[in-house]
Order: sequence, then C-alpha cells, then structure tokens
Amino acid sequence: MNDSDIVQLFWERNETALAAAEKKFGERCRFVAANILGSRTDAEDCVNDAYLKLWELIPPNRPKVLGSFLCRLVRNTAVDMLRTRLADKRGHGNFSSVFEELAEIIPDKTDVENTYENKALLASIESFLNQEPARERRIFILRYWYGCKVSEIAKRYGARKNTVSVILSRTRQRLKEQLEKEGYEL
Repeated sequence: MNDSDIVQLFWERNETALAAAEKKFGERCRFVAANILGSRTDAEDCVNDAYLKLWELIPPNRPKVLGSFLCRLVRNTAVDMLRTRLADKRGHGNFSSVFEELAEIIPDKTDVENTYENKALLASIESFLNQEPARERRIFILRYWYGCKVSEIAKRYGARKNTVSVILSRTRQRLKEQLEKEGYEL
C-alpha cells in the first residue's frame, strides 16, 4: 500500500490506517526511537504515542511523504520523552550526548518569536549538508538525526570509531563556520 492510500484511510478515519502505517514504517520508527531513548520498551511506547499523534494530525494535515512525517513525529516524541527523563535525572539513553555535541554550534531558541529564525537555521543546515560529500553527510545524519552511536556508524561504513568521530568533529566545525558566516550567534 502506498503512502497516499494510507493517508486516505486516515482521512476516512478508518482504523486499518494505523495497521498499514505500522506494517510499512514500524521497524524504521522503532529504530529511530530506540536510538534516541536507549530502550526497546521505551521505543515501543514512543512509537505508540506517535501513532496516536498521527491519528490526531491526519486530518487536517495531508502529508505527501508519510514515512518522513511519521518519523519526524517519532523523533520529536522520543526527544520529548528523553528531555522529561533527563529533567527527572533518570536518563540512560545515549541521545543526550548528541545534544551536547551540537549545543555549541546550534543556538537553543525555542520561543515563538524565533520560529522564523529557526526555519532559516534549518534551511542553512540543509544547504550546508547538501554541499558536503555524501559520506560525511550520511554520517552526520545518522548521528544527529537518527541518533546512531559512533560505533554503529563505524561498523556500517567499515571504518574505525576514531575516524567517524573525526569526520563528525570536522563536519560540526565546518557547519559552525558556515553558520557564523551567515550571521548566527553561536
């Protein structure tokens, strides 16, 4: 079943839409959540929460790429769960280190007034990544979007952990320089 068929089921409020979304995207969603949360049980809860949000968001939204839309919901839900866990000083996931690595180059501005600036920042990061060599771009996305451990990325690329760490460090540095050139205060 393709994305538009599944979205149509959501629009019709047909509960088989959830089963179709789970069948098509469930494994990817659990992968994203588990990498962020560090726990399969928490990942299951997160994915279930994301499915509920998906049910509530379609309609009125009609995503063109359902997989990306759902993975973004899962990722945001997992990050919210992790923040809650860390605020309660119960954190065990590895994703907090991802936040720390990026904290020095991406400003944390979450108020409504900065929505436009945040969109511009995301566009700048996307533009930067599009200019990076494919390997560096993929490594960066695996680490900072999917929350993969450095050791997992190294294994995937047949590289040493140190090599991946250096690639990530240099890519972050180039991103920082690019953002500073564009006038972002870091």
